[in-house]
Amino acid sequence: MTRSQNSLSKWRGRAKSQTNILTPDSCLLTPFFLLLLALALPAQDMVEIPAGEFTMGRTKLTPDDKTTMRPIVLLDDRPDHKVYLDAYQLDKTEVTHRQYEEFVKATHRKPPSHWLEGKMPAEAADHPIYNVDHDDATAYCAFKGKRLPTEAEWERAARGGKEGLSYPWGDKADPKLALYNSQSGPGPVAKYPPNEFGLHDMAGSVSEWCADWFTREYYKSSPAKNPKGPETGSYKVIRGGAWSDSPARITVFFRNWVRPNQKTPNLGFRCAR
Repeated sequence: MTRSQNSLSKWRGRAKSQTNILTPDSCLLTPFFLLLLALALPAQDMVEIPAGEFTMGRTKLTPDDKTTMRPIVLLDDRPDHKVYLDAYQLDKTEVTHRQYEEFVKATHRKPPSHWLEGKMPAEAADHPIYNVDHDDATAYCAFKGKRLPTEAEWERAARGGKEGLSYPWGDKADPKLALYNSQSGPGPVAKYPPNEFGLHDMAGSVSEWCADWFTREYYKSSPAKNPKGPETGSYKVIRGGAWSDSPARITVFFRNWVRPNQKTPNLGFRCAR
């Protein structure tokens, strides 16, 4: 073999070796990396909430705050405090009946009590699911490869990057921007404009389960970074207020709590990741 033929043979060998790196047989980790990529990118039905700091809790004092006459039960949203959260993703809308039906069919979980004969009411397909307890919500999110948001994650997302406001849009309640003070029950999700993060119905519609246990004075000692609530408790946090609530209960800072097994027509959820 001549020198030139030998060089050509070596070049072809190197080229073949490099080409083999890209073949399916040699790319054994490709599915793994594709999975990582899929998890890193927000799904079409989710919004990426960037890492950052925000002020959590009620920043505006009332006359009763200053005279110490405000009921203790309404002091759980104080003191306001700085919280830093790592980036996370949150569903654009509350989980709908249609989405929950897929979960019920796949897992054979007991349907909500208002599904007559276990069948989803067709007229409510795009309405937020309700009559689900904390375990139901947790199981659905896990089924989707997600989880319930922490209370801090929920509030940062509801504020939409705006500081010091009472509602996602400003300081005054507006029936054109949220469903509340109603006797007709929930309506379709995403009927009202989204907040600055692109999230719908973060005020009104249905209250939403959070992952956290509730204690009234948690804000006095909660961690400044990625707080996850008390380790134990008797009640779970719910946020956002509902179609049946007054304007005071649909603010971004209002804290509410119920027992984990609570199932009502004004309580649903959305998932985080």
